[in-house]
Amino acid sequence: MNLLTAVCNKFDAHVLWLKTPKFFSDEKSAEENAADSRGFTSHEIWAKSLYSGFFSFRAPFKKLLRRLSPDMIFFIRPELGFLVPVAAKACPSAKTVMFVHDTFAETLYPHSVKFKLLNLFYIRPTVKADSFVYNSNWTRGEAAKFFGPQMSEKPGAVIGCPIDSGLFKKPETPVTAEAKAQFRRKRGIRNFYGMCLNVSLDEPRKNIDTYFEMARLRPDVAFVRVGKFSERLKAIVNEKKLYNVFHFREFDARELVEFYRHADLMVYPSFLEGFGLPPIESIACGTPAVCAKASAVRENLEGVCPLVEKPDDAPAYAAVLDRVLAGENVIDETAAQELLSRCSMESFASRVVGFLDRIGQEKSR
Repeated sequence: MNLLTAVCNKFDAHVLWLKTPKFFSDEKSAEENAADSRGFTSHEIWAKSLYSGFFSFRAPFKKLLRRLSPDMIFFIRPELGFLVPVAAKACPSAKTVMFVHDTFAETLYPHSVKFKLLNLFYIRPTVKADSFVYNSNWTRGEAAKFFGPQMSEKPGAVIGCPIDSGLFKKPETPVTAEAKAQFRRKRGIRNFYGMCLNVSLDEPRKNIDTYFEMARLRPDVAFVRVGKFSERLKAIVNEKKLYNVFHFREFDARELVEFYRHADLMVYPSFLEGFGLPPIESIACGTPAVCAKASAVRENLEGVCPLVEKPDDAPAYAAVLDRVLAGENVIDETAAQELLSRCSMESFASRVVGFLDRIGQEKSR
């Protein structure tokens, strides 16, 4: 949706939703071709599952493209790479652009039959796109290693990711220690003198084990995690007797803002991130972050907030927490403002439109 917001004032934009019952439960959606108030037109194609969609998406996709005859076809994920050759055949004169967020599925699970097949049939054809955009320089480098010259030698640009600065922002008045304590009590988080926050999936690259080890080291501080509470995580919490860990499966965006604002520290120990939005959102809300000095998080946040050299060094994260609870400002405010400006919707839109304009000019030559 950020991409649509970025381009809809400049281009006659159409969005195609590839839907399955697992991810879109209500088939009674808006009428096909319905125009959004922001200026783009929506279309949709349904399949029983992503697996059957590998076959059934192709024909209606080709039919739609021939009817619309677009100048550019923008794919939002490499998993849609299997449709790139379809697009090239349906609209030979159109430029295909692929947004590469990361290559985690292929690199983190090299022995998984599921991901080997996903890579072979769904992802590998992404190299047939005419050009590529990336969420970070780190992702661009990793993609070049994985996909090779077929990707790295084609036109590309790093466009980053935006945050919703209208939502993720500091409150009008600073949040006091008493207000934070009252916020914790209202949510059943009592008898703790501080609160850490982690927002993440339960994946090996997220390094949640280190977050829980940090909780063990600081039992008087509440450690809130937003995300699925898997059986694996439950086992860790029970084994370590982490009575100071609180799980919330999900929040809506406004609730998340309140948790950001009332936390003392956002902890983000991920080994790998293609971009890493949560610590940036937290800093935008006025709460400091501490992160692993790794991948795109390092690229975005070095010089802005403390980064831990070894991502699994729990005592190092705990030491930063101690500094924050003692009243130290661990954020470089000037660097933080520069980062937030770079992550604004306006800056993101400028990069997206600038790249698409260049691609369009090359096409017209």
